[in-house]
Amino acid sequence: MIRSALVLALLCLGGCSSVQQWIGVAEPDNEASVVDEVPDGPPLIASVDVDSLPEPEAKPEPLSQYGNPETYEVDGVTYTIAPVGPGFSEIGTASWYGRKFHGQLTSSGEPFDMFQFTAAHKTMPIPAWIRVTNLENNQSLVVRVNDRGPFKENRVLDLSWAAAKRLGFSDKGTAQVSYEVLTVPTSDAALIANPLAKPAQAIFQVTAVSTEIQAQKVADQIREAISKDLATVRIESNGAGLFRVQVLPQTDLSVEREIYEQLVALGWSPQRLIAK
Repeated sequence: MIRSALVLALLCLGGCSSVQQWIGVAEPDNEASVVDEVPDGPPLIASVDVDSLPEPEAKPEPLSQYGNPETYEVDGVTYTIAPVGPGFSEIGTASWYGRKFHGQLTSSGEPFDMFQFTAAHKTMPIPAWIRVTNLENNQSLVVRVNDRGPFKENRVLDLSWAAAKRLGFSDKGTAQVSYEVLTVPTSDAALIANPLAKPAQAIFQVTAVSTEIQAQKVADQIREAISKDLATVRIESNGAGLFRVQVLPQTDLSVEREIYEQLVALGWSPQRLIAK
């Protein structure tokens, strides 16, 4: 699974003219990005009795603000989000993910909860509801698709640990499954989004400098140009001699784009981060 990078790449609407430019993938302060490669696995303490959890009810939801770009790229492969309808089905290999990603943001902007019945799919619009059947024991379960993956060849789904346990294959890595789409997201504005699917707080990292005085000068310049009603400006020390200048816009995509464009007009190339 390639989650930490995907959060930045997918927390964006499909209508963006240039996803990479809008997000800002470059590291402005040249700090090394360190990925903690801890092994994945089941919970160290199984605090939830998965067998007693009620099966979720599939219900229509609005299309997620995040996680539905027209296309995205992972390891040199470009994936295109493709509409599917109720009744669409597929057979293939499913894997699962657990404690390594517990609490991290999914592609939809929601925190991943290994104890919930959820799944990741490479191209299905999210959130969608599907019924998954383990073809090796005929057990089935309704799950909510709210993430992207898996990105290993010939795998069709990546299930949460709880879903894999309920389907009887959490003690091994994969299983042959089939799934059927039950509901797909719609553009109906009257529908209420899942309460977890609130827009994540974006952070535009403008620059990182070696002294707090330099950082303050940049921050003052930005405060003069950007309305305090639309965004706040802060200085963050990384504890290793660098002072980051960051702008936190309101959690509204139109405001985020406006702030981004204003920063570019000031001569900066901001990197878009997500607050966890």
